[in-house]
Amino acid sequence: MSSRTLAVPVFRDDELSAALTGKALVASLLREQRKLDTAATRFSDWHEDGDSPAMERHYRQLIPTTQPQRGEQYAFEVKVDDCTGCKACVAACHSLNGLDDEESWRSVGALISPGGDGYQQTITSACHHCEDPACANGCPVLAYEKDEVTGIVKHLDDQCIGCSYCILKCPYDVPKLNVRLGIVRKCDMCTARLAVGEAPACVQACPTSAIGIRIVPRVTTPTNSPLLPDVIGSDYTRPTTKFVSTRGIPNAARAADAGRLQIEHTHWPLVVMLVFTQVATGLFFAAAIVQSKNLVWTANGFLNAGLAASVMHLGQPLRAWRCFLGWRRSWLSREILVFGAFAASGMATAVFGLPAILTAIIGLVGVACSVMVYVDTRRPLWNRGMTALRFLGTTVIAAAMVSPYLAASILAAKLFWTITPWVAKQDTHASLMHWVALPRWTGSYILTALLAVVALPLSPIIGAALSLAAEMLERALFFKAVRAWRMPGI
Repeated sequence: MSSRTLAVPVFRDDELSAALTGKALVASLLREQRKLDTAATRFSDWHEDGDSPAMERHYRQLIPTTQPQRGEQYAFEVKVDDCTGCKACVAACHSLNGLDDEESWRSVGALISPGGDGYQQTITSACHHCEDPACANGCPVLAYEKDEVTGIVKHLDDQCIGCSYCILKCPYDVPKLNVRLGIVRKCDMCTARLAVGEAPACVQACPTSAIGIRIVPRVTTPTNSPLLPDVIGSDYTRPTTKFVSTRGIPNAARAADAGRLQIEHTHWPLVVMLVFTQVATGLFFAAAIVQSKNLVWTANGFLNAGLAASVMHLGQPLRAWRCFLGWRRSWLSREILVFGAFAASGMATAVFGLPAILTAIIGLVGVACSVMVYVDTRRPLWNRGMTALRFLGTTVIAAAMVSPYLAASILAAKLFWTITPWVAKQDTHASLMHWVALPRWTGSYILTALLAVVALPLSPIIGAALSLAAEMLERALFFKAVRAWRMPGI
């Protein structure tokens, strides 16, 4: 039978005294904390008292007692002065809706005034249930609907394909991708609770009654006034949330995280799809010029590889067949339909001899749709001029590959015009993103493009490969460096 020696720590008198003093201090602080009279503790104590009639009267004041009439809808009302930033609303929403660990439908941020007047205010926000919701307008499968009676914008989970375009379209960063389910989800103002006279989770959980539901007139007249300072103008989606403050919000106020440089998702499947479909379009034009069957097959290879890569971006690829449903209002749906016709025409050109110029024109229409997919998000870096320059530039470079010197010249011109806005700081955020947050990516793009310019006249094959690599890097920067619109602090 073995025996073990138990090591007993030995303290000097001064060490023991310090340890006991520290323990006493912690105990004292805990006792003091239990005596703090905060809004959260008062709210908790009130609920523990079990005064049901008082609770019912309290929550009835925070939600309407009738349904909206014609020309009206439900909307969130946030009393900004009463928001303490405790995030009880966030926790309640997460718990009631059974959200995953990394998923949140309500957020809390902060506004501060850079003028030194000491203004600071926390802001709670969720979906604004817009009158003209960008998420619904962009969805290619009609997975959103705005309720005719309540005005609540609902997401139809069973129809979503997980393309995430609504995330790019929403200027308030409301829809969230659930990676586990492969779909997007968002706040529905706890519709089921409202229908039976119960307050939404966030409303019921707020200890200061800062959040309420009100009936407001439908926003029929667009206004450019933003919901809050440092937020996109309201004319884009016509949001309905009302942020109320008796002391006023300074016009100079900015989101507390406004100066933070946030690298956005690269979206590699979209990078491949965009570059390859644009290269294919250019190669079909080249094939029409030189009458080359090999170029036609090469163009088809790029086209089909690009379209196959795009499917990898979807959370629910088996539902992608429904993508044509939103063609009346979604540029993404139009892009998908045109590229489908492009693929069919490309094969007809290769197998049946359909003129390559007709296929190239269809591809050019598809590239134009791709431009509008991103322009329609109204993100500053994705403006019409710069996006068209990038996308059509890729097409023109591919078409010019029949003349290496011409292709090199066009690539050099595109490189110059692409980096000029960053150097000239025409878009300050983009400039900082490229040169401060993403210097290696930016440097790699410039170096690869310059090597391609030099290599094209000497070795067209190596030059073409370097040109393709440069375009891929430029398109990755297109996604990573963009400033995404958000509510403060999200």
